[in-house]
Order: sequence, then structure tokens, then C-alpha cells
Amino acid sequence: MEHLSGFAVRALCALRQNRRNPMRIMKIAVAAAFLAGAPYVYAQQISSEEFVTMAASSDMFEIQSSQLAMQNSKQDSVRQFAEMMVADHTKASQELKAAAGEAKITVPTQMVEKHAAELEKLKNAQGEQFDAAYAQAQLAGHQEALKLLQSYAQGGDSAPLKAHAAKTAPVVQGHLEHAQKLGGG
Repeated sequence: MEHLSGFAVRALCALRQNRRNPMRIMKIAVAAAFLAGAPYVYAQQISSEEFVTMAASSDMFEIQSSQLAMQNSKQDSVRQFAEMMVADHTKASQELKAAAGEAKITVPTQMVEKHAAELEKLKNAQGEQFDAAYAQAQLAGHQEALKLLQSYAQGGDSAPLKAHAAKTAPVVQGHLEHAQKLGGG
């Protein structure tokens, strides 16, 4: 219990004291479990299947959201960034499929719910609101993708997928730096 945050410890104590309200106990337990594990999410080894699912979904989101940006943005810098995202993530997606094939893992053809919901938000945005939402989505998406790639490159259990992650991480790092400039961050 030494790795639990102060909040998680207080939540567990409250749980012990409040045994009569099962719904409150459940909410506290879920919050405590989430917060206790939050800093360690990427420190834990993920399966090759989970890696492929998340990496493929990330690539699909980058490609589709960037295609939207190429159509909807009025800013040259956003459209140029979007063109680079489509090209680079199409290439990364093809390389992921090859590595997953070597590892005998099927690559999903649909995004995970989180990425699909983010894409829907972008579809509903217009003008400057779109550009701001796209820039924010790119920043968050590349931060998440970089953590995923670096984590798997270090601790993954499939050699072809580890090689893909190690090769792709520096490209995503460059995208992240570009996205930070794009969003003014």
C-alpha cells in the first residue's frame, strides 16, 4: 500500500468506515484503484495485442483527423501539418501491419472508442474552433502515442513489434514537437 497516493489511502479508510452504502463504497474503490495505478499505467508491460490495437487506433485517428484538417482548416500551417500526419501515419500503419503479421497478430480495422469519440468532436467543429480542437487532439494524441511506443520498445514481448515501436517513437517525438508549436504550446 506504500505506492498509493494520499487520496487513495483516505478513500480506503472511508471505505472501511462506510460499509452501509454499497454504491458509495464502489465509487470510492474505483477512484482509489484508478488513482493508485495512474502513474504506473505505462510502467506496466502491455500485451502485444494491446499494443497493436492502440497503435493501429492511434494511426487511424491521426490519418482521419488530419484528412478533416486538410479539408476544414483555413490555416496553411495546420494543413501542412495535417498532410505530414497523413503521410507519416499511413507509412507507420503499413509498417505496423508488417510487424504484426510477423508476430501473428491481427491488426484491428476500427478505432478504439476513445479515438472514435475524439474524431466525432472534430467533425462537429468549424473554423477557428476546429483548428484549436485539432491542435489539442494532436498534442494529446502524440503524447499518448509516444508513451505507448517508448514503453513497448523497452518492455514489449515481440521482437518485430519492439523494433517497430523503437523505429516509430522518434518520428512521433518530432510530431509532438511540431504539434506543440502548432497549438502555441
